[in-house]
Amino acid sequence: MLRTILLLIALLLVIGIALIFTGVIDINRGQDGSVSIETRDVKVGTTTKNIQVEVPSVAVDNQSNTQ
Repeated sequence: MLRTILLLIALLLVIGIALIFTGVIDINRGQDGSVSIETRDVKVGTTTKNIQVEVPSVAVDNQSNTQ
C-alpha cells in the first residue's frame, strides 16, 4: 500500500515537472517573495461537420426451412 502511494506521488511530480518544462505552467517569483503561477488558456468548442460514413447493411431472412 505504501509503495503504491509513493509511486503515485512520484508520478505526479514527474507530470508537474514535465508541464513546467514544456511551458504549459509558468511559475514566476516576485521581488517580495510572492509566487505567481500562469497557465495556458484552454478553449473548448464544438464544430459541425458533414462526413459520409459507409455503414454495412445486414439482412435477415425470417423464412424457416422446416418441413
